[in-house]
Amino acid sequence: MIIEQFWEFFLAHPVSVLATLAILYAIHITVKPLNRIRRLGDVGLFFGKPELTGFYRERQLERLKLLRRVGEMPPVFPNGWYCVCESEKLAKNQIMEITVLGQFLSLIRSESGAVYITDSYCPHIGANFNIGGRVVRDNCIQCPFHGWIFSAETGKCVEVPYDEGRIPEQAKVTTWPCIERNNSVYLWYHCDGAAPEWEIPEIPQITDGIWHLGGRTEHEVMCHIQEIPENGADIAHLNYLHKSAPAITEGSNIVKIDLSDPQPAVQHVWDGKWEVKSEADKHCGVMHLNQYMTLWGYRLPLTGSKLIAEQHGPGIVHMIFDFGFWGKGVVFQTVTPEEPLLQRVRFRIFSNIPWFFVKFFMTVESMQFERDVFVWSNKKYIKSPLLVKNDGPIQKHRRWFSQFYTANSPTMLKDGSLSNQAKSINDW
Repeated sequence: MIIEQFWEFFLAHPVSVLATLAILYAIHITVKPLNRIRRLGDVGLFFGKPELTGFYRERQLERLKLLRRVGEMPPVFPNGWYCVCESEKLAKNQIMEITVLGQFLSLIRSESGAVYITDSYCPHIGANFNIGGRVVRDNCIQCPFHGWIFSAETGKCVEVPYDEGRIPEQAKVTTWPCIERNNSVYLWYHCDGAAPEWEIPEIPQITDGIWHLGGRTEHEVMCHIQEIPENGADIAHLNYLHKSAPAITEGSNIVKIDLSDPQPAVQHVWDGKWEVKSEADKHCGVMHLNQYMTLWGYRLPLTGSKLIAEQHGPGIVHMIFDFGFWGKGVVFQTVTPEEPLLQRVRFRIFSNIPWFFVKFFMTVESMQFERDVFVWSNKKYIKSPLLVKNDGPIQKHRRWFSQFYTANSPTMLKDGSLSNQAKSINDW
């Protein structure tokens, strides 16, 4: 009945109906939180002129991975916490395949809501829990091949459904330390199997529901993980690479941007410093950053922001923002090494800032970040860089970051394979 009435009204007033639908759709797109996703090859890599497409593009992407000069790199998987999932994406009684540290793992949420991470393969005959496995008994996983049941908490087999005999002692899957905090799930990795060495700080405004999720971005970046956080100490690049404000069509493409313009019409002005937080929290580095915008050299009101960015280990940054008039919030930047030279970088903002300002801020932030992606995706790691006085404390940052490598940390060989042959950590 309703459909028939709508159809009759549409036939009588087609222009009005289409105009109304277009307005409603525009409002929906504007109000909807930002979800900007860039896969490997979308940003920062070049595929010839004219640009290659289809099969040829995919083949060129594989060639770029193999032929790129990477330099004498540090170990590829530092010890620390890594984000593997956003909380809202993992339902109760779900097994989710995650990719981290060059392997597939199984992320599990129990009936009661707790999270666990295990290896993905049943020790019986090797079936994959992620393909057809299920959650049973609140916090156990059942193999899809023969129905063996394992505790997701301890990894031990608790039942072989067709055998009443003694369960073999070696019937066990490896479990990984994990925690759910600030609406994300994190995995702890240490090459020597050491227990977590520090906690991820909880943001009370998120726990108490004062700040809400306002948008997210996600990028796949082809580089070594250390290149990304090193930006925090590279103060000099801010007022060059990130000086001009992003334009609509060429905001992130550094090939098209005139970076040499000494004073762009719309300009970001940056002032910052990086330091180790304290001896007690030596795993934490802190960047203090002030920023405002100018128009033809005149400072624009209400564009200033103060940022305190705390880097917790190799893969987590908490950016605490104070936008003054607009409000306060936090942006989580997480870097997860899925492969030796493939990082998944997520930005998520929680704040009490108006939605339109959040969307504008996150869009600009993403476009500025993509300028770095162009550099990271094509640069070579130089172990002993040639630095000048005002470059910022890059070497200090590298010494700080080296604490996340130990003698057995995996390194990438020239053929792309991994080695964990013990080395002196002073090498890095």
